Amino acid sequence: MNQIRKSRFIRNGLLYLFFLLPSVLFSQIKIKTYTTATDTFYWKKYEQVKKPKKLNLKPYTLSSANSVIGSFLSGNLQEFPQFADDSIYHRTIKELKKCLYPVDLNGDKLIDIIFTGFSGGESDITRIFLNLGSSFKLVFEDYQYIVSLNFSDKKLIRIKTADVGCCDAYLYFGREYEVRHESGFLDFIKGKQVAEYDRTQRPSDLLQTPIPWESRENSILIRASAALLNEPFNPHLESYGNIIAGYKQKIKGNILAVQKGNNGEEFFYVEIIPDIKPAKSIFYDIEKYPTFIRGWVDSYDVKTNPTN
Repeated sequence: MNQIRKSRFIRNGLLYLFFLLPSVLFSQIKIKTYTTATDTFYWKKYEQVKKPKKLNLKPYTLSSANSVIGSFLSGNLQEFPQFADDSIYHRTIKELKKCLYPVDLNGDKLIDIIFTGFSGGESDITRIFLNLGSSFKLVFEDYQYIVSLNFSDKKLIRIKTADVGCCDAYLYFGREYEVRHESGFLDFIKGKQVAEYDRTQRPSDLLQTPIPWESRENSILIRASAALLNEPFNPHLESYGNIIAGYKQKIKGNILAVQKGNNGEEFFYVEIIPDIKPAKSIFYDIEKYPTFIRGWVDSYDVKTNPTN
């Protein structure tokens, strides 16, 4: 009993310190540089979540489509100023052609165009142009690349993209879109968006069926790894140990994996339903669109299969 009280006291103390940090620091926190002292930080001790893999679009492309690509460029070259011969980026039309993929996306036997590549800025971009017969229309745009395409009856029905940022970015964003077909036109409906800290511990095995959960108390900490690491203080993330988010209200979501810590504690790798925003976190750009945050929680703080 004394050990449990001591554990609760430590947890409450960490929650207080974590939430005490000024809110403005958490609006968009950036990782810049690390000292030699942090070079052996906790993330050196485990396999981190993998960077989303870019889909190879070549198996989806149609052969003998050079004439269509030529026709597309003749009418839409103004859409790609970053590849003009006189561009300050020194990218050429020849390089642009390598970024164009001819694919029939709506089964009308007209070749549509997917562009994925240099945007003219720091991040790459993906753009989809629908072939209307006499012209092409831009129907989709997202940063940075495609990770999956799903077809049914030769029609695109779902697309997933990944935005891994650049430079000092440290989050992986995954986005899903449902594709609706109306009279040959494509309508992309944005669905689920997921965010992971790139140094999050990769679960050893995912559950075949996720388990619903909710927090036991009104306060809970989300961690980057399956361990209770409350120090040192990381000045670049403005956080303690492996803490990546904290909530002051009860939250819920799904358990994706179960894993033991080094001291035998049980941890859950969870996905958090975005109806409540974290009081403090290292996550940026989650105000723009409802985002499912992923991370590790102590099983002690979680109630599984809650009743509604």
